[in-house]
Amino acid sequence: MSDHVTKATGQRARWLPSSAQRSSKMPVRLPPKKKFDVADFALPAFALTTGAMVGLSAPQLIDPSGLAGWIKIGVLTGSASLVSYIVNRYAVEQGANLAARGYLTAGIISIGSILVVGGGLFASTYAGLTIERVNDLKLQQHAQALAVFLERENAQASKTGQAAPAIDAAVADIQAQVACESRESCLSGRGNGGRGRVTRAIEPLARRAAQISTQLQKGKATRSNSLTRVNGLIGDYQTTFSNSQLGISKRRRALSRIDARIKQEISALRDVMPLALLRAYAGELEKGIQISGRAQATRNVNALLHRHGRAISSSLENLDDKLASAPAFPAQAGVSSTFAFIGHFLPLAALTGVIELIMPLTLWGYMLLSHLWKNYSDDPHDPRAPSSASQTQLKGGGDAL
Repeated sequence: MSDHVTKATGQRARWLPSSAQRSSKMPVRLPPKKKFDVADFALPAFALTTGAMVGLSAPQLIDPSGLAGWIKIGVLTGSASLVSYIVNRYAVEQGANLAARGYLTAGIISIGSILVVGGGLFASTYAGLTIERVNDLKLQQHAQALAVFLERENAQASKTGQAAPAIDAAVADIQAQVACESRESCLSGRGNGGRGRVTRAIEPLARRAAQISTQLQKGKATRSNSLTRVNGLIGDYQTTFSNSQLGISKRRRALSRIDARIKQEISALRDVMPLALLRAYAGELEKGIQISGRAQATRNVNALLHRHGRAISSSLENLDDKLASAPAFPAQAGVSSTFAFIGHFLPLAALTGVIELIMPLTLWGYMLLSHLWKNYSDDPHDPRAPSSASQTQLKGGGDAL
């Protein structure tokens, strides 16, 4: 029995390892888990975020109507995610590692590829996210420009109307002198009146002055009616612009029609106030007339005409002869137009830039520093670091002591 147990025990002793054998061959704990790599998670997440942003912005840049439009948007979204992932993955993992080993070309290419891809994605996403709002801003700015233009034209017309008293004075005075010359020869100083050469010379000037005065009076009434219509049209412009139920295309068409009507009214406003005619008439009066054989009468008549010509010219001195062009109706915004308003959308532009450009560049920089430190730890090049021989001597000296 004991032999049988001993024999069995011996057999078990042969296949059961000793404690020393167990400690040297069998694991006493689970292997350590693989450390979480931020790059493994960040780059795919970044690519998906980029694709989502392109998907949100593409419908504003491409007409999504119909199946073909949505296929284009889907292809753009998928391509943007794929390109972003591949380029940034190789730049961060390979480019940063090679740059840390001194391969300058790899660093330049990896940084350049991140900038090119990120810059393209930033331009498209920022433009797509803001282009509709930029269209609204351009239409709103156009309304303000129209209001300023109308105010300027109204002021010009009002100043033109200020010449009416000078014209009325010229009409009254010249007509009175014509009547006096016909009765008593007040200007010529010869004879006892009658319709002679002096009267016939100044009668056309008196008639033109009366016609201009009548035109100014009519223009004043017409200007008031025109301003009322223009103000109503500007109100219609603002109402249509604020109508959120209309799509941007319908709103633009309606606003374009209102804009054309406003400009027609402003053009009519210019025509009712005859600035050019007033200046021409003032110049004619200042130039005077020549009555052959009647030197004294010529001097008397020209003194009268010159006085009224100067009065009319003085009333027009503050007017601008150059006609300002009406502001053109704004064209539909494009990608480049959105960057003209980047200050208005600065927070959104900064956020988009951080996602598309700053984040991959930052990740590349941290990976570069990580590789540089690892390379230094494996093979330090700092001359201040103690060499292996000096460390051996120090250890030997310590033992000797």
